[in-house]
Amino acid sequence: MPTTPRRAFGYLRVLPGMGIDDVLRLQRDLVVFAEVQGLVLADVFVEAQWQQLKAWQEVVVHCWAKNVSNVVMPSPEHLHQIPVLAEIMRDEVEREIGGKLWLVEPLEETAAAEPEAGRER
Repeated sequence: MPTTPRRAFGYLRVLPGMGIDDVLRLQRDLVVFAEVQGLVLADVFVEAQWQQLKAWQEVVVHCWAKNVSNVVMPSPEHLHQIPVLAEIMRDEVEREIGGKLWLVEPLEETAAAEPEAGRER
């Protein structure tokens, strides 16, 4: 008997310097990642205004209304630009949606890669 796939919503923030091609690529990445995790994206919400939370509020409302407890985001930067705060935000987001926040690019890789970026060769 086939199992019903778990539904999820995608969310991404248009970060400074991102163009429409970047947004479309990230949306495709979210779909592929969700499929690999056994999730089906019901919708992708895009926060087009920098430092706004309108689309995020829509995600939370839809999670509650549609009984969806999974949200997929591209990377920690879509939570917060500072890695430590992104980690705190992840916990807060999971409490807010009552479920799991999936990151295509995990927190650990981002935090570990940061010191390397500043190292001189």
